[in-house]
Amino acid sequence: MNAKKVYPNYFWFVPLLIYTMIFIIPSILGLLYSFTNWTIYSSSKTFCGLDNYKNLLGDSLFRMGFRNTIIFTIFTTAAKAVIGFALALALNAKIPTKNALRTIYYLPAIFSSLIVGVVFRSILMPKTGLLNTFLGVLSPGLAANDWLGQPSTAMAAVIFVEIWRGAGYCMVLFLAGLQGISSEYYEAATIDGAGGWQKFKSITAPLMMPTLNTVISLSIIGGLKVFDIVIALTKGGPGLSTEVLSTTVYKYLGNGAMGTGSAANMCLTVFVVIVFAVVNYGLGRMEVDQ
Repeated sequence: MNAKKVYPNYFWFVPLLIYTMIFIIPSILGLLYSFTNWTIYSSSKTFCGLDNYKNLLGDSLFRMGFRNTIIFTIFTTAAKAVIGFALALALNAKIPTKNALRTIYYLPAIFSSLIVGVVFRSILMPKTGLLNTFLGVLSPGLAANDWLGQPSTAMAAVIFVEIWRGAGYCMVLFLAGLQGISSEYYEAATIDGAGGWQKFKSITAPLMMPTLNTVISLSIIGGLKVFDIVIALTKGGPGLSTEVLSTTVYKYLGNGAMGTGSAANMCLTVFVVIVFAVVNYGLGRMEVDQ
């Protein structure tokens, strides 16, 4: 489309209609259904008020999903931000292979989460997996770990896979932020006798806050909404050790509890919005203009 051409006002109607059909209407219906006792075993949708929300608070499946979602989000967000920033700093330097290394570290981010989950499920197999085979060379006692089959290690394994998949994407965002900082700041600091740490503390860190805000916000939203990587690796098991809010909603709906599933989905949506708003506001106040 020609950016200089003035298009008729009715051009906005079709995008608005599509957006309304695929987002607004389903969201409103989900909210309405969350106040009913609708199940697939009954055609009636009787109003039940806040009963679904009250029942969720006492449901161990929902409470464990909420707890695991928080744990997953905190660890993956922190690790991806730290590792991504470290890689960006290292690969922003003038080294011969930086372009190849950037590509290698970014590659996991372009793979489907389901494919990554299937591959790592094979790698983490207790007897024939690549990881246990490697560990068995170092020590025979380490060769039989069921990383995804034990409650004590399953969540850690899922978190590790997500960090491996997402750190490269954060690296690219941080690289864009680093390259957007004018070299004049560093030249002036060098003239004033500032060292490497002083440049980082006074120039790099403050000017990278907008990028950090973006990385943290995207990572938090992705962590709170995580679904496919968990389904591919553990399906929420063993037991409820890797259950997250999205898989909880999936199981409610899969069992036919449409009202309860809609209520759980509304809780997830509101929670994501609140956390994003708080984090974005807090980090936004720390941003500085170049």
